[in-house]
Amino acid sequence: MSSDNRKVLISGAGIAGLTLGICLKRHGFDPVIVEREPAMRAEGYMMDFFGTGWDVAERLDLVGDLRAIHYPIDFMEYVDDSGTTWLRVDIDRVRKALNDKYVYLRRSDLEGILHDRAVAEGLAIRFSTTVEALGGEEDGAVAVTLSDGTADRYGLVFGADGFHSRVRELAFGPEAQFARFLGYYIAAFHFPDKDYGIGRALKLHETADRVCGFYPLGGNRMDATYTFRHADVGHVPQAERLPLLKQTFAGSGWIAEEVLNDVTTGEAVYFDSVTQIVMPRWSKGRVALVGDACGCLTLLAGQGSHMAMAGAYVVANELARNRADHAAAFDAYERLLKPAVEAKQRSAARFSKSFVPSANSRQWVRRLTMRLMFAQPFLGLFFRYFGSKSVLAGHSWQARSG
Repeated sequence: MSSDNRKVLISGAGIAGLTLGICLKRHGFDPVIVEREPAMRAEGYMMDFFGTGWDVAERLDLVGDLRAIHYPIDFMEYVDDSGTTWLRVDIDRVRKALNDKYVYLRRSDLEGILHDRAVAEGLAIRFSTTVEALGGEEDGAVAVTLSDGTADRYGLVFGADGFHSRVRELAFGPEAQFARFLGYYIAAFHFPDKDYGIGRALKLHETADRVCGFYPLGGNRMDATYTFRHADVGHVPQAERLPLLKQTFAGSGWIAEEVLNDVTTGEAVYFDSVTQIVMPRWSKGRVALVGDACGCLTLLAGQGSHMAMAGAYVVANELARNRADHAAAFDAYERLLKPAVEAKQRSAARFSKSFVPSANSRQWVRRLTMRLMFAQPFLGLFFRYFGSKSVLAGHSWQARSG
């Protein structure tokens, strides 16, 4: 491999981009990461982490960092309009079902762990910088112009810049041709706990076309996630997000409205449509995509971060195996990961219809089904459906060479 081919540009300092940078660095590449935000993001949402993501974390020696994060979540509870629990799941029971390879953490926590490891391993990260233009591929390199006015040539360029990827737009065309809207929006934010009675439980409340969840963070802070069925209205500006949530969740019961009325407009609100990205190919010449940029599952799938880490791990490994042939590496990356991503996208589309109840849902049938899903005999099956088995089983790390 020539020195030019070792020089790699990664757009996006999120989960996919940072994992890719770490893996490539360990394989002897020279990756540079650019990120449009001025610093690492603090906003995000709570997620449970296991399966494929845990597998990658073990391979990268990050499990100790994951276990060091503790949130006061002992139970998952579904509550009715009065706040009375009708289903309780002990989180310790979930951990045991997953061989103790399971934690709750915020997306920003995982990004922070990856960022700290990337910096410790000497990766260069340039904040407040985006890819503005991609030129032709000549002499084994791609011409790249960045938003700060600098221009350079890179042997490989990766779009790890999320669902609304700029690299994808430049290399493959407009987002609309790849977007598959599933009929929902989701919002997430954290805020002060004003004694809402959450205790040490993730609490979920649902009504027709609407679900909200509240997570205790400790230190008198909480996380909230609101999911609702809605027509596609495109991008919703920050100033319009809380008003839309208040309008949508009016009359929904329990604390859903109270929280929205208490939250100030100064809170950073993550807000986006539940939309998948489906592409026939994930690479074009020396440009490739990773994570949500090419295979967004949607937040409801619960495995987006897992597959982002897996994709980054695999493409870096395949580049190490095929040092003189990036096209062969990209083909191998897609052969291994694309079928798994497509299967999870299909599952996520099906699950979204059941996660948010409709006006026609029969409450007693729904509650019975959920009680059965989380009962001890079926808990393992439930999590296998949601990816407790790593898609990387049998895929080994390629030792650095050359």
